[in-house]
Amino acid sequence: MQKLIWLMVWVLLSASTTLAQAKQMQHERRPAVTATVTPAAPMAQPNYQYFSILDGTPKGLWLHHDTEVGTGKPIDVYMFAIELQVMNSDGNFEPVGLIFDNFYTAKAVEPTRAFNPHNARDCKIWNEYVLNEIATRNPTDPTWPYVEFTTALGARTVQTNEDGQVWWSDDIECWGSQDRFAPF
Repeated sequence: MQKLIWLMVWVLLSASTTLAQAKQMQHERRPAVTATVTPAAPMAQPNYQYFSILDGTPKGLWLHHDTEVGTGKPIDVYMFAIELQVMNSDGNFEPVGLIFDNFYTAKAVEPTRAFNPHNARDCKIWNEYVLNEIATRNPTDPTWPYVEFTTALGARTVQTNEDGQVWWSDDIECWGSQDRFAPF
């Protein structure tokens, strides 16, 4: 009888793993693709006191040549794909496989007034550092590297012809860090 119970348990476990499907990767775009295009006017800088923070594993960084809607002015745009990583998890896990595609300009809109006019370059540097750390990381290390991508509350955007709405790099920041939990 005990063998029959174990056989039934084994059959149920085998069937559940065989029928289970891998979770599909999901992409979410930041900022939204479309926005109301307003006439050219001085843009108010955010106060940089509040930020949206995305922690995760870098999945790719691409540079694209685009143009501004209405003017045709050339704008270089980065897309920085980051897979969500739950920090210091309390057991309430976020969706697995959620990648945020973050779009921002390669140059600051107001480099003389920007807190850090090199934010886009810094994101590229941190992407390289974190990917190198992941590639050379000892599997027994107690921490896991990740990148943080922050966006100022009220971050300014520009509408482009091909990439849609993108943040000005003045209003984003990147840096790397370590967490005690590996992404899942």
